Amino acid sequence: MCRGGPPAGASCDSTTLTTPPASRQWIRMCIGMPRIFTALPLLLFTWMGLINISFIGVFASLHPLESQPFNQLQRGSQRPSLSCFSHSFSAIYEGVQDLIKKIQAEAEERLTLSPGRTAAQELPRFRNFIKQSTHRLKLAHHNGRGGLEVCRTRSAIVDCVIRALWETAFQSLSDGAQKVFPPIALVALGGYGRGELNPLSDIDLLFLHEGQVAGHMKPLPILEKMLNGVWLTLFDLGLKPGHAVRTIGECVDAANDKEDARRIETRTSLIEARLIVGDEKLFSKFQKTVLAKCVVGYEDKYIEARLEDQATRRAKFGNSACMQEPNIKNGCGGLRDYQNLLWMSFFKYRTRSLAELEKHELVMPRERKQLEAAYDFLLRVRTQLHYLIARPSDALTKNLQPSVALNLGYGDRSPSKRIEKFMRDFYTHSRNIYISTRTLEQRMAFIKEPPGRLSLRRYLPKGKEAEPVDGFKFINGEIHATSNRVFRDQPRRLIRVFLYAQQRGLRIHSNLAQLIRNQLELVDREFLRDEHVAETFLAILNQRGNVAPILRAMHEVDFLGKYIPEFGKLTCLVQHEFYHQYAADEHTLICIEQLDRVWDAKESPYAAYAPIFQEAEHPFLLYLALLLHDTGKPDGHGNHSEVGAKLAARVSKRIGLDGQAERTLGLLIEHHLLMAVISQRHDMDDASVIRNFARQIHTPETLSLLTVLTFVDSQATSDKLWNGFKDSLLWQLHQRAMPLLTGGTEFIRAEEKQRESLMKEVEELLPTPFSEEELKAHFAALPLRYYQIHSARQIHEDLLITHRFMRLQVMEENKSLVPVVNLHNERDRGYSVVRVCTWDRAGLFGKMAGSLSAAGLTILSAQIFTRTDGIALDTFFVTDAFSGKLANAEQRDEFEGLLTRVLSDDKIDLHKMIAQQRISRAVYSAYTGEQIATQIAFDNEVSDTRTFIEIETEDRIGLLYTIADTLAELEVDISTARICTEKGAAIDSFYVSELDGGKILSTERQRAIQRRVVHAINGLSRKNE
Repeated sequence: MCRGGPPAGASCDSTTLTTPPASRQWIRMCIGMPRIFTALPLLLFTWMGLINISFIGVFASLHPLESQPFNQLQRGSQRPSLSCFSHSFSAIYEGVQDLIKKIQAEAEERLTLSPGRTAAQELPRFRNFIKQSTHRLKLAHHNGRGGLEVCRTRSAIVDCVIRALWETAFQSLSDGAQKVFPPIALVALGGYGRGELNPLSDIDLLFLHEGQVAGHMKPLPILEKMLNGVWLTLFDLGLKPGHAVRTIGECVDAANDKEDARRIETRTSLIEARLIVGDEKLFSKFQKTVLAKCVVGYEDKYIEARLEDQATRRAKFGNSACMQEPNIKNGCGGLRDYQNLLWMSFFKYRTRSLAELEKHELVMPRERKQLEAAYDFLLRVRTQLHYLIARPSDALTKNLQPSVALNLGYGDRSPSKRIEKFMRDFYTHSRNIYISTRTLEQRMAFIKEPPGRLSLRRYLPKGKEAEPVDGFKFINGEIHATSNRVFRDQPRRLIRVFLYAQQRGLRIHSNLAQLIRNQLELVDREFLRDEHVAETFLAILNQRGNVAPILRAMHEVDFLGKYIPEFGKLTCLVQHEFYHQYAADEHTLICIEQLDRVWDAKESPYAAYAPIFQEAEHPFLLYLALLLHDTGKPDGHGNHSEVGAKLAARVSKRIGLDGQAERTLGLLIEHHLLMAVISQRHDMDDASVIRNFARQIHTPETLSLLTVLTFVDSQATSDKLWNGFKDSLLWQLHQRAMPLLTGGTEFIRAEEKQRESLMKEVEELLPTPFSEEELKAHFAALPLRYYQIHSARQIHEDLLITHRFMRLQVMEENKSLVPVVNLHNERDRGYSVVRVCTWDRAGLFGKMAGSLSAAGLTILSAQIFTRTDGIALDTFFVTDAFSGKLANAEQRDEFEGLLTRVLSDDKIDLHKMIAQQRISRAVYSAYTGEQIATQIAFDNEVSDTRTFIEIETEDRIGLLYTIADTLAELEVDISTARICTEKGAAIDSFYVSELDGGKILSTERQRAIQRRVVHAINGLSRKNE
């Protein structure tokens, strides 16, 4: 343990990676401690050799790069030469030998120092070598060199520098010290150990010794000089290495320490070790000891821990190989998946590469080529990402994708087109790694049968496996083919095998999966129109709650896209909409997983939709609609929903749906966005909006199915976009439209009851002394729409705050302009309701919106009413702007006080106050060179009495206040506002009218409003910069 604690920026924790150069004194003090481990970010081992069980041969081929022993540096050796440079990377990778040889030759010439010169005195020489070699490497990358080639060459450059520094440090020792030089080895670990260094990857080093060079609390001079000469000089050169100083025993202890949660990473790092320079015998002993004490006997535990870590990592990064913003290393189908496979293979089979696995017939040639090509592609992308942002990173975010694509040779002028091609290639390679590694993990028996699959199989008596069925055997929870001709003999089995898997809760064995891939040519025109095949497919879709695993299995062997070509075009298709989290095919499959979850859900919000789904007469229609709902996107022209509906009609005819099912399917797909748009952007309190919506849906059954489809589609778009407020809006639309579709003539409470009946309900809620005259005056002073959308309880609350406001006018004249504010939380719906009563005046809505924003609240929606006597009753639905949680009393008080000041003083700068608020950072970032353009649309068909304005723009601080304030200046009256913010984009909707109550019909007037609002929004952008 380090005494006294490290200086600022340093750490003595055993897992610390690097220590800043400024902490040299601290480093020197710690170097000699018996167990100083600045442990490394123990990366990756992908090139482990086929190893004999005998300890002598076991590790001789383990490390991926040929390590050149510094034989001269053993005891009694003479000064070493730099001839080792020419041999250090022999037989590694044919494609880069020419470049590596040039770099090594230059290193031998330029990094050989004159006697007596130290590395510290020759730092410019080393920096120039690194700079020129790195520049040459960067040119090779931009000229199309493979990802693995570049990484190997980067490792060669670092090797050259480290060996030169080691030699220089050795030269600085006295003749006597050189003669008695103890066994020390400088070892590369992690990605550097494998020779896979991206431009800014960690350089992880292990100083291996036998204990003679470190005292109890202070390093002996030899080790201190060697460490200072290598590790600290690397810092001075800007390479920032991580390091550990250990004996072999300490390495083994760290790898087997049951108290250390990172012992698996430590063990992985040790089997990746590669000797850079130093004592070969010591390193050989280290290798044999690690194998005997850290590998043998730990195989099952290691594999189990690796699979557990893999599941956790995949879940953290989205459980999909087709994320909109993938993590190159840790995401599903990323570099780590590939490396994890090889680590586990080494522990179980002592193999070091895919080529070795192929020799053992554990990997097919096609799989090996796909995996190697994918791994090389991801390394190349990672290299470009490092070059682009000049720091180590694995997050391929949307704003970086256009530049990464351009530098990798995707030359389309449009960033969107460039991204589409690049990311489709990325998804294809990532998906290959994800599917192939999972297949191989299953084939090599790393994965046990998953528990709890939905089937009757678990309830059947255990016993001898049944006889073959239809050409298949069911063994240990998996389906096997009885013959490689099983599909050629009967092509219909290509679909039936998935039905068997669904009915019996079985997995498709990896060999059978490969057989399906190899025989997809059997899915021809005749197969697509086969009635039996269609019936089997629909039978699979009718198994509510258990459809997604089967469709995913079909997709992973490419059968689904072959049988439904309209869906096949979605494979790895980039979705440019800012709110989408996944590629199109992955989004579709997640939709279906979400629908499965609804089937027997007990938890909110899924449980509310379960009764609708359970009562659906034809569940296959909902599954099929989800499967096809985005198939219009690859067309790229027109409304994708309309295109998708036409494609669905084609599919319906091909699989033999009847006329009614075809019509319902077409409606679901054509209108799959309609309920979300109406509920979140339109005024559902307007009777004409509901009538127009119901007119498009036709039947109650379609409405119910569309409600469920809208919910699961939204859930599958992104895990961050759905909330209780949107859920409540969707149900409001469902409930208000259903009476119209079931034959009723009225659908809003005020139309079901006469105003007098509603008044009686309110009267019963009011306190005893409340006057009847005040009640009647309130009912007479508000328009019919107010009573159509408010319950008796809500009217009661409005009456109470109006009463409080009127008392202020009579009893306290000095407070006659003070607004009355009431706040209550709708905990079940996840938002707070703020009611405001005050005198109406010009720009009131904008001032209230600005004051709410300045108080740290985000407005979800707003209802605006003004009595005939000039009293405004406005309601806002809000959440905390930073956390998204309910508002609190302090925020209410802050809002009330601020609004009071704003209403009495026009000089208060709300923009400045809003800009000071702590708000959450937008998830979305626009493409480099692109922004979300401000779009403003006018619609006079949506409402019978008002004009509908929709504004879509990039979200920014004070946006709603700016829009409302500008509309007020233009004498446009806002009656209803809907605010929708998704991943940094604002889609705000307003129902407005002229001051005389009429619609905004003049095209010239609309253009003038549009110009002013756009100008104001653009001005807001400049203020925020």
